[in-house]
Amino acid sequence: MTDNARLKDSPSTEGKARRRYRRPLIFLLSIPLFILATEIIFTIVSLDTFFANRFFLVNRALDYPEVFKRDPDIFWRFRPSQEINSRFFEGKSYRINSFGLRGDETLPRSEKKRLVFLGNSCTFGWGVSEEQTFVKLTERFLNERQAEMTFETINGGIPGFSSFQGRRFYVSDMAPLKPDIVFIMFAWNDQWAAAGNIPDNEQKSPPGWIIKYQNLFSRLKIYRLLKKVILSATEPSLDDRLDKQAPVYRVSLEDFYSNLFALVNFIRMEGGRPILLTSPVPSLVRYYPPGSRSQMHYYHELYNSQTRLVARNSRVELIDIAGIFDDFNDIFDDAPQDPIHFNEKGHKVIAEAVSRYLLTTP
Repeated sequence: MTDNARLKDSPSTEGKARRRYRRPLIFLLSIPLFILATEIIFTIVSLDTFFANRFFLVNRALDYPEVFKRDPDIFWRFRPSQEINSRFFEGKSYRINSFGLRGDETLPRSEKKRLVFLGNSCTFGWGVSEEQTFVKLTERFLNERQAEMTFETINGGIPGFSSFQGRRFYVSDMAPLKPDIVFIMFAWNDQWAAAGNIPDNEQKSPPGWIIKYQNLFSRLKIYRLLKKVILSATEPSLDDRLDKQAPVYRVSLEDFYSNLFALVNFIRMEGGRPILLTSPVPSLVRYYPPGSRSQMHYYHELYNSQTRLVARNSRVELIDIAGIFDDFNDIFDDAPQDPIHFNEKGHKVIAEAVSRYLLTTP
């Protein structure tokens, strides 16, 4: 056989190179196709990929990646620019703007008198339409009842937030908006027991790059299914993670005081006017059978007492919403089942109290 014939029969260097890179290329291209196919299949075939987070007993924000994304400093925040209609909110719809806040778009600066309301799902307005939240009602009442200036309110309430999260959230997200007045109402999430006896200030977040990829993939059904399978097999049960004899709370009374104290001083340092609000709870006398006792009410009052103590020690203003609510028996629709979230009338009562206070206090 001649040399020319041998060269003709042997594979060319170029052909070998093509074959060498073809398989990896096919493999890489098959990954998005596989993900797309599984997403289509899981959309057609109903599959429950929900797995209850065991680090936060009551707050399920991290279990709903279509609504929230993970955050290394405040654990979770809303995904911006969305209209929420999720299992998390029991089928109700909520509008989230580009800042990750409920309500209208917020400009970085405003000529109006800017009021920020910082809090949890009560401030957010759980179960209540946007226009009927005490945040929006306060804006309307103030603008209707005086003509000297125009008021603008910003809803900084995030479901599940404790004072630990709220303090960090204000510094990172709310302070740059330069509010004139900041209303602060926390207690409920602070007083819940922490699974695994890990309080908020000891929660460890994974590195930022891991959180970035978690947020990127967490809305994929296949990712959530794999997560559910792995965690179901490896995570200890809730009973194993919770010490019922000596529970550790998400935020202790001492840390609750420190968070509020540091927050009001930071707001003052930035040129704002902080106003504390006590957190309402259904009256034992008006909503429960005679002689009723409640450990939940007892602890909630302890946290409200810390709010009052911060107001006194730091000489900051306070509106006692909890005391005002004690005069009503129709602002919680189902107090035994949900003693946290008040109805539209409750929101109106708070808005009346806040707007009246501002209009009568220099």
